[in-house]
Amino acid sequence: MKKISVNMLSIANIVKGQGVESAYNELIELLNKYGKKSLNVYINKGLDYDVIHMHTVNPTSYIKQRLASGNTLTYVHFLPNSLEGTLKIPSLFMDVYSWWVKKCYMKSDYLVVVNPTYIKEMIKMGYDKKRIFYIPNVVSNENFFVMDNKDEIRKKYNYKKNDFIVIGVGQLHKAKGVIDFINIAKQNPDIKFIWVGGFNFGKFMEGYNEIKKAFDKPPKNLMFTGLIERKEVNILLNMSDVFFLPSYYESFGLVTLEASMTEKPIILRDLDVYKEIFNNKYLKGKNNEDFIKNIRNLKDNKKLYDKYVNKSKSIKKCIMKKQFIKNG
Repeated sequence: MKKISVNMLSIANIVKGQGVESAYNELIELLNKYGKKSLNVYINKGLDYDVIHMHTVNPTSYIKQRLASGNTLTYVHFLPNSLEGTLKIPSLFMDVYSWWVKKCYMKSDYLVVVNPTYIKEMIKMGYDKKRIFYIPNVVSNENFFVMDNKDEIRKKYNYKKNDFIVIGVGQLHKAKGVIDFINIAKQNPDIKFIWVGGFNFGKFMEGYNEIKKAFDKPPKNLMFTGLIERKEVNILLNMSDVFFLPSYYESFGLVTLEASMTEKPIILRDLDVYKEIFNNKYLKGKNNEDFIKNIRNLKDNKKLYDKYVNKSKSIKKCIMKKQFIKNG
């Protein structure tokens, strides 16, 4: 049987520590591990391939997609308006960017969306529903897994055995809810907080000045790690007690999957994007009062804590069985 040749087009690895890079790397690992019998996978090559698979909507990838003779497939990791609240960009540039992203999506033969809510959005743009497929992001259990040496890890990072640790992961910008995370840490000095992530786009990130002040002089109970390798993210998730992400916008929530692989209770903002993907297997809140209540309830109520550990295990089981995957 002739193998299908797939040319993966991406520049996601140029900016480290962001979701598209992690999702892309996970997919490459998956294809290399399970697709060897039926696929020949290439990265950023030429035009003569059965499938041109575009992950980042940069001009070079778009040109290759348009000139290719084979089928074109584009991953919809985000919508055209995804930069709002993330980067400080002039409105004219934002309009051009949104037009460009839409153009890249509309010219592709097929689309793969990372969450089901994007199907409706792409149909609104005029894309044919029959050519849209929902395949969520994945996380390998070789990259994120439960570690048994929690106390040893805590000692290495100067935390005590009985510390209650809340961890958040993401780029340091306003849309991730970082400012809320900082304020909640200040209001709960008896709880330890960790934020994993950096200023990937420097001073162009929304909320940079305010967040940078806290980053340089954080409250005593809050640690900013800056940009670190995913291997260490797994270690810090294992060391912590609760995963908390107050983000105002997410295309999927890959870091939430990573947290579930370490079997941590999850607290998220009440966003539509999570509802179908995680099916209420997490605690949710609309504001800081809700988040604080959820955090303190998990700290003080072991029965509740164990309940949401089991819910994270349920998410993990779905990932391992690939039960999220369904057609658009």
